Amino acid sequence: MFKRILVVALTVGLGAWVVSSCGGYKKPAPAVSNGIVAAFIGDVPFCGVLGYRSTITGLTLTPKGGGTAVSVFLISPSASPFVKVNFGELRDFSTPLVLGRVPVGTYDKATITFSSSEIVTFDPSLSSPIKIASPAIPTTPPQFAIEPALTVVAGKVSGLNIDFNMAQSIALDQQGNVTGSATPVMTFNSVIASAINGFGEMDDIKGFVTSVTNSSTGTGFIGGFGFQTLSGTAPLFSVNLTTSTQFCGPATASNQSCVPIALNQLLTGSFVEMDGFVDSNGNLVAKALEVEDRETPEQNHLALIGNVVSVTKDSNGNATQFRLYVSEEEPDDEFSIALDSIVVVNVTPSTIYQFSSRATNFASLPVDATSLAPGQEVVVHGVFTVPPATTPAPAVPPPTTVAADKVYVKLQSHQGNFSSLVAAQGDDKTGAFWMASCGALFQNAPILVLTNSNTAYVNLTGLSALTPQPALLVKGLVFFELQGGTVNGVTVPPGTIVLVAKQVHQLQ
Repeated sequence: MFKRILVVALTVGLGAWVVSSCGGYKKPAPAVSNGIVAAFIGDVPFCGVLGYRSTITGLTLTPKGGGTAVSVFLISPSASPFVKVNFGELRDFSTPLVLGRVPVGTYDKATITFSSSEIVTFDPSLSSPIKIASPAIPTTPPQFAIEPALTVVAGKVSGLNIDFNMAQSIALDQQGNVTGSATPVMTFNSVIASAINGFGEMDDIKGFVTSVTNSSTGTGFIGGFGFQTLSGTAPLFSVNLTTSTQFCGPATASNQSCVPIALNQLLTGSFVEMDGFVDSNGNLVAKALEVEDRETPEQNHLALIGNVVSVTKDSNGNATQFRLYVSEEEPDDEFSIALDSIVVVNVTPSTIYQFSSRATNFASLPVDATSLAPGQEVVVHGVFTVPPATTPAPAVPPPTTVAADKVYVKLQSHQGNFSSLVAAQGDDKTGAFWMASCGALFQNAPILVLTNSNTAYVNLTGLSALTPQPALLVKGLVFFELQGGTVNGVTVPPGTIVLVAKQVHQLQ
């Protein structure tokens, strides 16, 4: 379906599992009668839901024709016995779930075990706009068909792609409102690696560096680093670098061009956003790395990932602070800042603004204190301060504040419907169109989508095929253009939200 085959297979390479608490890495060495299954998971989106968190504690496969189910989960000494996944973050993205040794054979059914789930919705009309419901967990773990069936070969890596269908899983009332009940609906597909691109490319896998290897990690690789995702609950795996990997060091000024750094300059604890692919041998290979900041939890310095809820601006349109819905923390420090909470981010003239996925910004739009708008997904790096407890406790506790030293606009996906075509060039790819977002975070503001010849179209031939129905999912970078102007020949009205598109996906 989406470009799922890519990402998770990363777990595949898994190219390296942690085999000791001291950070040693080596590929899994399956027994002769075993193969390796890399399972990765993503989301079929549902507008109106901000997040859908689940804790996954088990994944088993049933042989074709029946027989004893086998577990895919492989727990190393330093790995967590569960994986926390926020499906709200996986719209047209994918993430590693688990890597496991599985007996040779063909499997046509999978059973997945959830230990807890939460549905997070946003209602700006409420004084506390974040609503969290905890749907009941099935007493019997749900079983799903694997189509096509998964074939495990001795000593080889096989991919298993899992899509969680949020729209079909969540129960609605007669008015179309989320009830808080859910029954998981998922699809499982086996993935075959191609000779050239392996298990496929991946966009914007994010996490922090746990260790660095400055020498070769294999044929064609100049080194690598240990990488932890999903706030520390996903399998720890290694990233391999080649001489062609774009390796950008931390920005020291806003809108700075990529400043290449050497691998031996990469610090553990650094937060990284990465594009890459998984080769046919199961090695995760980085194509582009954005090293943003070094996190120091002991000094209350974290990377907070989430959506802008509201912005306070001065008379010139410069943001002075904004409220951020926190969907993820890297590294995990949920004891201090609760997930699904709203924090107040203070910005100053010294705050650095940057964007990830540099190649996506073909319009060369700058990001600064005027570029922030509700709905945007950003990464905030800075020191947080939790307000001290008082007696008696106030009815409405004061929010946690964050002094932002860096704000990154990250690669993101937003759902909506095509409104009107603005421009289309002869290649039917380059141009612009208006999209009506279905997310409450954008406060009904229309979005101007810019495309170019490199924009990918999924389930569409190009701009000429756009229609108001079905819905679209557009992946790219979101900017707010305070003054407006002309971008790539397209007139941008003042006060417009602009989405520079890497991919336009028509949902089915």
